Amino acid sequence: MSTDNLLGQLQTILEQLQQKNEATKDDFNQLKEVAQELRTDKFNENFHGTIQEIHAFADKSEETNNLNELVQHHGLNLSRWIEEISLLIDGGGKVTIDYEQRKGREV
Repeated sequence: MSTDNLLGQLQTILEQLQQKNEATKDDFNQLKEVAQELRTDKFNENFHGTIQEIHAFADKSEETNNLNELVQHHGLNLSRWIEEISLLIDGGGKVTIDYEQRKGREV
């Protein structure tokens, strides 16, 4: 699948989580699958940190008993990730501050 298709799919999944404000194991499995595919792409270094954060968010679903609380807790991150994906799709170039500089504070 092309990078643009993967980004569109990732954005759709995140938007659905945000709109529903809840999630299922299937939602998180889909999220993990798409994020994993994007982690192997070398399309934009500025977006690497965002992919790491989304992947960490998806991994947290394995550690929690309440997926809905996890989604609700990360509502602001969902908004930011959706915006950063939009910037990347639109060709903005600088879509996020590097993950290493943030030290993963958002997740």
